[in-house]
Amino acid sequence: MLPVFRPLQDRAIATVWSGLTASTIGEDLFRVAAIWLAVDIAGNLAGLLTAAQYATMLVVGLTSGAVADRWRPERTMVMVNILAAAVVLLPVVAAYVYGVSLTSLMVAAVGVAGLRTFFAPALQSTIPVLVKDRTMLQSINGLFDATWRLARLAGPAAAAILVQFIPVIHFLSVTACGFLTAAAAIYCVRSRLSAPAQTTAPARGWSGAIEGLTAGFRLLRRNRVMAVLVLSNAAVNGPWMVTLLLGIALLVKTYQPTFLGVQDLAAYGLVMGSYGLGDLCANLVVGNILLRRPLSTMYLGYVAMGGGFILIALATWVVPAGWLLPAMMLAAVIAGSGGPLFFIPLITRTQMVFDGADIARVWRLRLAIMAGSQLVASLAATWLFDVLGVTVTVLGCGLFIFLAGVMGHVAFRRHDEPPPVMLTASPSAAD
Repeated sequence: MLPVFRPLQDRAIATVWSGLTASTIGEDLFRVAAIWLAVDIAGNLAGLLTAAQYATMLVVGLTSGAVADRWRPERTMVMVNILAAAVVLLPVVAAYVYGVSLTSLMVAAVGVAGLRTFFAPALQSTIPVLVKDRTMLQSINGLFDATWRLARLAGPAAAAILVQFIPVIHFLSVTACGFLTAAAAIYCVRSRLSAPAQTTAPARGWSGAIEGLTAGFRLLRRNRVMAVLVLSNAAVNGPWMVTLLLGIALLVKTYQPTFLGVQDLAAYGLVMGSYGLGDLCANLVVGNILLRRPLSTMYLGYVAMGGGFILIALATWVVPAGWLLPAMMLAAVIAGSGGPLFFIPLITRTQMVFDGADIARVWRLRLAIMAGSQLVASLAATWLFDVLGVTVTVLGCGLFIFLAGVMGHVAFRRHDEPPPVMLTASPSAAD
């Protein structure tokens, strides 16, 4: 059995993974539906939807620490999923009363984004508790990361199938079922997810609020490598979001690629699913190996990601119309393969360098900084799409990510370090 799948022999881990898979596939289905409906309603102004999401994540990520640190992480994850299910059903109800509107979609998107800022740090802080053997930490990170990669494959693929049977607005009903499944799974194994009590209780009042706001900054200031990794990850996430969540949808709308009768939302789903396929395959590789030069090799993931986005843009100019959809799908596979190469080592390093509640604090700050980058990018995207056009904007985003990968690889190639001693290498290794 591949190392990345060995944690599934533990029933508790398998239960949590199953629930996460259901919720992440549902969330990606929600993302596809929300973007598609928003583009139909508002065109380029669909960027306001993502801007609202990332503004919420920025604010919540910076201010929620003083509150979130007081809650048990397993209870937080259960309640967040229940609330998320209720939130995504609001546009469904509104559709039958007022019709589908950008406002109702924005309310749902903002709600899900804010709740995710509570869920992700809580999950990261419980993983070292959930796994009994610390040498399997990279494997379980690869396994859980695979849920997000699988969602990018299964979510759009499900959209391409479901659109034949149900209205797009009811994709959100399917999403709600996924969130409720995750809540039930986490509740069933809540005793395994209980993190050790903090040695000191968080301060109350204004001092507690300030401490919660600055804790992540203080932790990263003491670890220069982690600070560089988090900041570069945040910088890349802006153009990544513009391309993947807006650019590809607008490219499909603009160029109408078809192949063997596939078109419109189904074509968009195939391109997004191809990105997910590259994501998932790369995850299975990275989750099973120990990188000999982890820091410099991580940035090669951004080289692949940026290169794939560049190829998607160039394909619209040079590939014949009848072959444009397959060309975009192939380029999307290349782009998707880069994410796990950076992200899995980043998760593992965070859990090895920090402990307990500090993991959640650093991850919450990462989400906030990332949201700030994505907020700026989404606001700029509306203007860039109007001024430069969708193809040139996607090309520029790809070049930014590609150059960030090259610069990071060159910089850390000279000052790399061996992998953490707690991890055990698998029979194969990659450079």
